[in-house]
Amino acid sequence: MLRERYNQILLRFGFWEFNKNREPGNLYELRSYELKSGSMIEWGNHWARGLKYRQQNAEAVCGFFSHIGDLNMCHHLWSYKSLQSRKETRDLAWQLPGWDENVRYTVPLIRSLKSRILIPTPYSPLQ
Repeated sequence: MLRERYNQILLRFGFWEFNKNREPGNLYELRSYELKSGSMIEWGNHWARGLKYRQQNAEAVCGFFSHIGDLNMCHHLWSYKSLQSRKETRDLAWQLPGWDENVRYTVPLIRSLKSRILIPTPYSPLQ
């Protein structure tokens, strides 16, 4: 039974190409950030530089920000082979010089964060 419905119109961050070419069997993490008002441009500028620290395992799928609906929202979609792979990849990022600086500048811009693990359906283009 559907009890609630929520819609947003999103635009892709210009610096983040949508990478949907994946081998089957991945799971996905959708990280949704509510940012402080007026901080979206600053967030985008930091992530345009910081994304390079999360490319070593090609886990970055796409990044979007809200255009219509709840504003000041952005969403990052990451791909992993398993939850263990997610942990190892995220731990590895902390060992790269510069990642901690990116986090230091972006965390104060966040009002709230939700992280969800998603498993694609058999008909999903992200397999």
